[in-house]
Amino acid sequence: MEIHFLSHEDVCELTGARTKAGQIQVLSRNGIRHTIKRNGWPCVISASLMVSTKDIKPEKAEWQPRMGIQ
Repeated sequence: MEIHFLSHEDVCELTGARTKAGQIQVLSRNGIRHTIKRNGWPCVISASLMVSTKDIKPEKAEWQPRMGIQ
């Protein structure tokens, strides 16, 4: 399995930020897995943007009061 990294331009487009701090802030805020390179720029693996069915959590049913029991 090969690992594909997003280019700098891809990360800029994804985050809407062109600075190190801005990109890191947006990635963290949106829960996108990334690492920080030695030069301080974020590094994103393309697979971290793909959602698998095991990552999707079922929604919890809303709480409803019991009727008729007092």
